[in-house]
Amino acid sequence: MTGGSVVEVSDLVKAFGPASNRLVAVDGVSVRIEPGSAVALTGPSGSGKSTLLHLIGAIEHADSGSVLVDGSEVTTLNRRGLAAYRRSVGFVFQRYHLLPALTAEDNVAAPLLPFRVDFDKRARARELLEVVGIGDRCTALPSQLSGGQQQRVAIARALVGGPRLLLADEPTGNLDSARTEEIIDLLLKLRDERGMTVVIATHERDVAARCDRVVHLQDGQIQ
Repeated sequence: MTGGSVVEVSDLVKAFGPASNRLVAVDGVSVRIEPGSAVALTGPSGSGKSTLLHLIGAIEHADSGSVLVDGSEVTTLNRRGLAAYRRSVGFVFQRYHLLPALTAEDNVAAPLLPFRVDFDKRARARELLEVVGIGDRCTALPSQLSGGQQQRVAIARALVGGPRLLLADEPTGNLDSARTEEIIDLLLKLRDERGMTVVIATHERDVAARCDRVVHLQDGQIQ
């Protein structure tokens, strides 16, 4: 398998709360994620899987340790560097995070709006909605879409910057089993077609079983 980012996490630590009541969410985690692989982060609620995903995506800042993506140290980037890095990563969340007043097309194009690009933003959005299988719903508002369709819009939005790394946090948590299977099929198909590395935080065994590798966390540590 070729393409996609290589992710190297070393001795990563992240805690929340005051010293008197400190919760260590990620406790000395080291893991290497190969380019082009699909990796599931599993574990019970509170095991640290979502926090680890957010640290890789620079949504959270580590207390110590390092995250290297394609050889670049994410944990030491300045504000401008962090913004550029986040734009280069695709994010998919459990709750979709679509803007309710915008159409599907506008939601997909939204991350591009502040930036000058050398392509038509709306044409790119429409193309990606076709790619995820809902090209006929470009003008629909989120309230007019099913949960599975909303997640497809969210996946199209995650692809809009052409990422080599896609991070998905419980992407099927709000979906029934049939829609869950469809979304995982789609993510793995996109991984193959677009040469991405995909990391999925999930508590669902069926989702984890579809991935190339499972990294199981318990109390912030890899088991």
